[in-house]
Amino acid sequence: MYTSISPSRRLLHSWKEISAYTGRGVRTIQRYEVQFGFPVHRPAGSPRSAVLAFTDEIDQWLAGSPKRIDQLANEPTVTQTDQTKRMHSLFLKAQVSTQRAQAICQNLSATKALLDRLNDSLQRGLARRTGLTAKLAVDGQSSDSRSSRMSA
Repeated sequence: MYTSISPSRRLLHSWKEISAYTGRGVRTIQRYEVQFGFPVHRPAGSPRSAVLAFTDEIDQWLAGSPKRIDQLANEPTVTQTDQTKRMHSLFLKAQVSTQRAQAICQNLSATKALLDRLNDSLQRGLARRTGLTAKLAVDGQSSDSRSSRMSA
């Protein structure tokens, strides 16, 4: 049972009337009072006394909110948004790290190929040198035996 003070200002006398006017449950409206400052008045001043609400104040409160309360439940919270930003940042860092690791692997493969070529080149050079030394040693023994035969 509401009381009409003026055409735009009606007085609602209970949680049930406030609930019916807003289209939300009684517990939801009580939660809005505590969490969001929903405009209710308590004539006795006690936290558990009867409540009164003016429809124009309720309309202003609903319109003054950046988003309607029923839409807030569907919106991501600040914490979720911060977590999303952090996850995106970590994802980008992981992508950069993966690209760097791939570049390092390619450089490592190229370095290994160069080292293999250098090792082969050194082995061939050593083989030639060893072959020359062995040939000189054989030639030296031959010439020593010739010279000893000649001197004898």
